[in-house]
Amino acid sequence: MTLHLGCLGGRYRLLEKIGLGSMAVVYRAIDELLEREVAVKVMQSAATNDAELRRSDAEVKLLARLNHYGLVTLLDAGTERSALGTPCIFLVMELVEGPDLRNRLMAGPLAHSRTVQVGHDVTQALEYIHRKGVVHRDIKPANILLFDDGATRTRAKLTDFGIARMAESALTLEDAVSGTPAYLSPEQVRGEPVGPESDVYSFGLVLLQCLTGELAFPGPPLESAVRRLTQAPPIPEGIGGAWRELISGMTAMDPAERPPAAAAAVALQRMMALEVVADVSVAAV
Repeated sequence: MTLHLGCLGGRYRLLEKIGLGSMAVVYRAIDELLEREVAVKVMQSAATNDAELRRSDAEVKLLARLNHYGLVTLLDAGTERSALGTPCIFLVMELVEGPDLRNRLMAGPLAHSRTVQVGHDVTQALEYIHRKGVVHRDIKPANILLFDDGATRTRAKLTDFGIARMAESALTLEDAVSGTPAYLSPEQVRGEPVGPESDVYSFGLVLLQCLTGELAFPGPPLESAVRRLTQAPPIPEGIGGAWRELISGMTAMDPAERPPAAAAAVALQRMMALEVVADVSVAAV
């Protein structure tokens, strides 16, 4: 994409590409007005048809009214013109110095303690957006950014609200195929209206992948999606106790049987506390 400008919005100088999706590119950039590094998400020109323009506008409005430590903070937004005169939409967000969970999982599963930490942050963020009446609808490892807080704690932030909807909004034909096949909830696969329970299901699959390093429903997208209409994700024998109970509940095929994000966060907080107690006990010995 070629832009008629030195800086987006007259102040954001793009430095390097740090992320690439089907509809956008994310750059590390300098905010020359405030002299700080930021992340700039630029919608690709091929994606800026009327539907994508509406989707991007919806994302801006959603992010602008959300404020939580588990969410990537929106700082600014704007529109420029490409060399061909097509609109170039950009979002300016806080720069999270760390990989996304998808890239981290390419190296193998996370330790149980790290999975608990990531899980707690994301479920807290989900509880917050659900309380605000927002359903993310595309929970997957690529939309979870990781960073360390300066100690041993791994933190996580949820990003990319491109297909988020208000909880009471009806599902359209276009929306029915939104999301990422490997993490769709059964109700998304069926093209039904989705609520907060759908996010809980998808994140249950993400937690399972963190522990195993493998997709719960591998295979071609259609086969992967259809399988979850008739079966729960297989949980290996080595995953037991509190983990098995939590993930089984989060990935129940009936949305009414899944715990709300707030309850999942409490369960993960309890597991985190037990991890700390175990570490202290070992140190004492």
